[in-house]
This record gives sequence, C-alpha cells and structure tokens, in this order.
Amino acid sequence: MGLISGASNKIGKGARVLSQEIKETPQSKIYLVFIGLSLILIGMAIFFSPSVKALFDGWYYILTHPSIADFDGLSKPGHYGSAFLNSGLLLLCVMLIYGLTKTKITGLQIAAAMLIMGFAFYGKDIFNVWWPAIGVFIHAKMQKKPLSDVTAMAFFSASIAPIFSITAFGVAQVGTMAVDVSVGSVLLGACFGIASGMLISVIAPHLVNLHKGYVLFNVGFAAGIVGIFMYALRRATGIGHEQIPYVDIYDEAYVTGANLTLGIVLAIIFAYFIICGILLGGAKEYKQLFWYKGKGGNYVDKFGAAPSLINMGVLGFMVVAYVLIADIMVEGHLGGPLFAAIFTAVGFAANGVTTRTHLSLMCGVFISAFITGAITGAINGDPFLLAGMTKVGTRSMLLAAIFICGMCPVPGEHGFKAGIVAGIAHAVIVPYTGAFHGWMSLYNNGLALSLVATFLYPLYCKFGVKKDELPA
Repeated sequence: MGLISGASNKIGKGARVLSQEIKETPQSKIYLVFIGLSLILIGMAIFFSPSVKALFDGWYYILTHPSIADFDGLSKPGHYGSAFLNSGLLLLCVMLIYGLTKTKITGLQIAAAMLIMGFAFYGKDIFNVWWPAIGVFIHAKMQKKPLSDVTAMAFFSASIAPIFSITAFGVAQVGTMAVDVSVGSVLLGACFGIASGMLISVIAPHLVNLHKGYVLFNVGFAAGIVGIFMYALRRATGIGHEQIPYVDIYDEAYVTGANLTLGIVLAIIFAYFIICGILLGGAKEYKQLFWYKGKGGNYVDKFGAAPSLINMGVLGFMVVAYVLIADIMVEGHLGGPLFAAIFTAVGFAANGVTTRTHLSLMCGVFISAFITGAITGAINGDPFLLAGMTKVGTRSMLLAAIFICGMCPVPGEHGFKAGIVAGIAHAVIVPYTGAFHGWMSLYNNGLALSLVATFLYPLYCKFGVKKDELPA
C-alpha cells in the first residue's frame, strides 16, 4: 500500500508542476462562462413557459413551497419554465455575490455555484438560500475573516435552506398545502436558517477529521448533523413536522416520461461546458486530469479552469447516460431531484470528481441495489432478475448512483475495488438517513456518505489500506 501511496504522491506532484506550466484562465472569462450559463437557463425558462403569467405563477409556487426532500420543481410541465427561471436567477445571484466579495473562482466555488443551480430544481429558491448564507457570513465577521474566504461555504450551507421554507410556509399535505404565512413564521424561519448557517460554519471544519477527507461533501455532513439537532429542537417545542417527506399538491409529485426533453436540455448544457473548455485551450490538460490519482482536490488550481470545464461536460454526459440506460432496462426518470444530483456531480468535476473514479462507485451502487432488490423480490415471490433491476431504476438508487461521486477520493487513492465497496455500503444506508433530520437537509447523501466513510476508514486501517494512520 505504501507503493500505491507513493505513486499517488508522485502523480499529485506532477499535476502541480503541470499547473505551473499551463496558462491560467482569466477570472473574467470564468465569470462569463457561468453568467452565460445563467442566461441560457433563463432563455430555457422563456422557451418552456406558455405565458408570462404561468411563468410567475409557477415561480411563486416554488418560492412558497415547504421544499423539504423530495421536491421536484419540474413536477408539472407548465412549471418547467418556472424551475429554469429559479435556477438561472439563483446562479446569476451567486456570480454577483462572488463579484461583490471579490471571490476568486476555483474548483470549490464552481462546485458551490453548481449546487445552488442544481438544487434550484429540488428545494432551493431565491428566497430560502440566503438565511443560512447570512449565518455563515455573520460567523465570518465574528472571526474577522474576509467574506471572500467563506462564499463557497455560505452557498454550500444552503443545504439546510428548507428549514426556512417549512417554518415559514407550513407542510404540504395530501390534496392540499397548508400555507399559513405570517410575519412571525417568516421571522422564525429566518432565525432557524441563520442559526443553522452559523452552526454549519462552526462544525464543518472539524468533521473532516472523522472521514479523513474521503468525502467531498463535508458541508453536507455538517448540514446533516445540524439538521438532526434542529429537527429535534423543532419537534421538542411543538413546531416541527412529521418524519416523512411531503406529498405534493399535484397528483403526480415527480416528472415522468420527459427523458427526451430534459435529456436534450442537459446535453445543451454539457456541450456548452465542453465547448467553453476547448475554446479556452483545455483539451491537452484534460487527459492529465482524467488519469489523475489521489484524493482529488481543486482541479482548477491543479490543471486550470479550461480542462475542468471539459471534465464537467464529459461527466455530465456519463451520469445522464446511466439514467437513460436504467430507463431502457426498467424505468428511470429525469426530473428535479435527478437534476440536483447531476449538477452536483458536474460541479464537483471541478473539485475532485472524474469519470474514472465516479464509475467505480456507480458500479458499487448498481451491485448493491440489484442484489438487495433481488433478495426482496425473492422473499415476496417476484421474479429475481426483474426485482433487482427495478430497484436499480428507482429514484433513490439513481440519486445514490450519482451523489456517490462525493466519495471519489476513495477510488482515487485506493483503486476501483475500494470504490465498489464504498458504493455498496452507501446504497444500503442512504434511503434511511433522511428521517434523521426530518428531510430538511437537501444534501442527505452527503450525510450518508460521511457515515459510510467514517465506518469504512477504520476498516481500511485494520486491513492495511492506511495502516500507518490507525491509532494504537
């Protein structure tokens, strides 16, 4: 194992040397790439909306929704445009905050921006994301840190944004939605959101010690922990909600049968990233990024923004292909939750994820979903093969197969087989962790991944993977 670690270190050093040789992409061009993407999203909003009234009616619905998982902002064809408007405006706001705080955009900032953009289809909106962010900024001011140091943390903390929405607007119920808005409920929601953001910024740096950097979604871990505490506090004081996801006011809570339309939308966005990366001169360095070994890290610093953009586009096509293959074999539907997962993976393709490392983890999720589904099917008297494949195509397992990218440091440092083991473990635990925080943390997979990594790390130590790091 020492030889493997040594080889990883050599490759990592090679990557750092390479980053000194390539021409750094000007920050202004990186800003333009993402401002351009926000305009594309807004253009899609106009294209998909039958009327201006429908566009803003749908947007109002999104803004006043409780937003706890699983919220599908694309759940009604007439609201496609509203979801894209929400996403485009949020991304534009992120770039504005980066500019006002003079934040240098590297891999971490790209990942944060893409999460905001992606989860705009799945629980974040232009109203609820700011309260946790304000909490992070307040804590930074208390610590006398420049805001530019914590902008990524602020936007990652929006994982807990639903705590504002569910407090301010109530809980969606079968056939209706209990929206009882008052000044008091909005203020209380804001207080919960700000407090959550402050807590996340305090505990997140310490949680890395538990999973030893093997999880890229560390703020997701922190948000999950804070969400558990906040959920218990809300229930204890009598203002909480039940331990179940909401049921949408529509008969169909999720998009179905729209893979062609939504697949074309995603293809346009991923092609945009690849074209931008090539035009900025990243084709040569992308090969080096593809074969990079190690825990990952900031690819914009290691290889440059241009090859990172190419990696983002290529990874996007790979994860969409996985969903479409599942649809061909059994059933798998693109929609708001899948958009959030896909854009998360694409964002972290600038900060630790490659198609090669992600693939091994996806294989682990596939194996786990198939075997557990087949066993359940056999117990219930269903066809073994069909039951296994049906579970592979379920929304929770598709999400797990995409969000598992947050554990790319494991196969990146320890190889393909280690990635399969991590994927198997994650698929087993992730469906059951949402209840811990009352579905208020949108990065539930980040919590599950961190629990898996915390569990696997001492086992790796015990069996020699990282023997030198195991305490006596």
